[in-house]
Amino acid sequence: MSGATGGGRPPARRAFPVLRTHRVAATAAFYERLGFAPVHRHPAGGEPEFVAMRRDGAELAVSRDDDVPREPAGTVDLFVFVGSVDSAVEELRAAGTPVLREPADSPWGERVAYVRDPAGNRVGLGRPTA
Repeated sequence: MSGATGGGRPPARRAFPVLRTHRVAATAAFYERLGFAPVHRHPAGGEPEFVAMRRDGAELAVSRDDDVPREPAGTVDLFVFVGSVDSAVEELRAAGTPVLREPADSPWGERVAYVRDPAGNRVGLGRPTA
């Protein structure tokens, strides 16, 4: 599973935690007070469903907790960019990894799937579609 590419950009070798919550705006504001700056939000206007944030070299995201099978709100996901979401899911499925959500294009411009790691954590797999 190699890094994602898109639009002529170099491979994205990134992974970051996704904080799941029913209160995206309030949770993002909490992390802003700790020095994290929003770098992307979806949708662009109105109540956010997703906010990507950075502080120096650290990244995290805050996401609404209602689109993937999960435990109670407040859990943490790991999100990893891969070269091909579909290939990664098939490789992991063949190895016995549970697939929670099949690959699909998102409205924010990424192909995304969710799997569960051996410890029971949800792991999002993504790649920019543009």
